[in-house]
Amino acid sequence: MEKKKKSVTRELVNKYQENCDRIGEIAENCENERRERTEAEDTEFKALTRENEVIRMKMQALQVESLRSKDTPAVDNDKVLRENLLERGQKVTVLITREGEVPDGAPVVTPQTTEALAETGIIPVHEQEMLKPIRKGLIYDKVGLNIRSGLNGTLRWSKHGKATASFADEAERLVDSSISWDKLETNGHRMGLAVPVTREELEDSHGIVESVVKEEMPKAITDLINGALFSTDGTYTSADGKTKTRKVVGPFVAAARNAVQFAGPVPTRKELLLMVASIAEKLDLLAPCWVMTEAMKAELCDVKVDAGSGRFLCENNMVLGYPVFTTSEIGVDNVGFGDWSYQAAGFFGDWTLIVDPYTLARRNSVDFVLNARFGTVTLREDAFVLGKAKA
Repeated sequence: MEKKKKSVTRELVNKYQENCDRIGEIAENCENERRERTEAEDTEFKALTRENEVIRMKMQALQVESLRSKDTPAVDNDKVLRENLLERGQKVTVLITREGEVPDGAPVVTPQTTEALAETGIIPVHEQEMLKPIRKGLIYDKVGLNIRSGLNGTLRWSKHGKATASFADEAERLVDSSISWDKLETNGHRMGLAVPVTREELEDSHGIVESVVKEEMPKAITDLINGALFSTDGTYTSADGKTKTRKVVGPFVAAARNAVQFAGPVPTRKELLLMVASIAEKLDLLAPCWVMTEAMKAELCDVKVDAGSGRFLCENNMVLGYPVFTTSEIGVDNVGFGDWSYQAAGFFGDWTLIVDPYTLARRNSVDFVLNARFGTVTLREDAFVLGKAKA
């Protein structure tokens, strides 16, 4: 029997080691290629981890069974009590207490908890996937905005007004008509961020910190652009908690100066129809859409079109036949509508990501610095309208 236990234990140990070796191979591949686990590797990793946990439980059970068979045979408490009462005639006192109560004269016992094993490595830690920050409403690239890249200098659009014609009688002198001329311009505005990191953090994390920094920096630029294009007041809260004026804003800042005031906290179908009409009567709609928060969209999904059809104002992410995009940047009480083909935007120059190991050398740190330039201009302000709900 003992030989059989040793054989089973050896098999469990060998299998455990094989699983650990395979987990090590997966980790080494991810580290060398500086990537996350693939879907297949992740499935295999979870299976190996579960199998190792089962093996540990089996080994513990074998150890406990071995100790009981050698040193401390199992005690039948009922049998002991019965022998003392009936066979030996001894007096037995049975003390029944409530849970948590300590009988008089009994020693106070404080059991040791798992806190004593904290950070010792005895309790296994199962590392899971890196949790990334949640980003909602990154929609600037989805609304039909024409985005160019690799631009230089200044972008200029010349524009002119309408000429006016008039009726006249025979041989009557025509009234002079003039055409107004103007221009629209935009330049790239610098944007960027810097993330200083100590070499100890980079080295001890085996490349994980570096990969996260390089992944997060361009996404932070995307957050910045998204906030600029859909802002309605042209301000933002900086990293130090101060309110600052945006250097780049989208079309809803100008539209907010003549915003449509809704009668209630949720716009009616007629109010939204009038918003569409206010633009359609001035220009042809090429790439129109709605922009609002998820909360406002949910409200419109509950507004019935009529009493009998079972139709709602917002269905299949569409309102009045036009697509709906959501972002928190527009504000909880605002509903925007516009044709984004009349909003020009572009990146000027190149994106530069510099990993500077010299500037912070005295602090044994590396500076990750990303710089880019972005500009946008509204070609037709009357292509956008903003509605404000009643608070």
